[in-house]
Amino acid sequence: MRIPESSQISYEVMPNAKRGEYVTRDISQGGLRFLIHEFIPEKSLLKIRLTLKKRTFSFEAVVKFVWIRRESHNDRYEIGVEFIDLPEQAAKHLIEYIKSASAGI
Repeated sequence: MRIPESSQISYEVMPNAKRGEYVTRDISQGGLRFLIHEFIPEKSLLKIRLTLKKRTFSFEAVVKFVWIRRESHNDRYEIGVEFIDLPEQAAKHLIEYIKSASAGI
């Protein structure tokens, strides 16, 4: 299940430590989609910090780059990433958050 989500995200490309902050577009139990200002090479790993907008909960996780698409009207890129190291407590919060958001709670 994927839900629209506009929450603050910060990221660090590993191992070269490029950093940035932006806002997510959507989120699921398996990954998320967000915007960045720079191209990220295939197979990159990113360390993220996500703060869920409608809950006072944030977490760090490692994600794997899955796809990238340049927006045609500006210099931003939209990327899709998959969670590969998500702490158990964060996973539980994320599942509850997605279920409540999809139910309209």
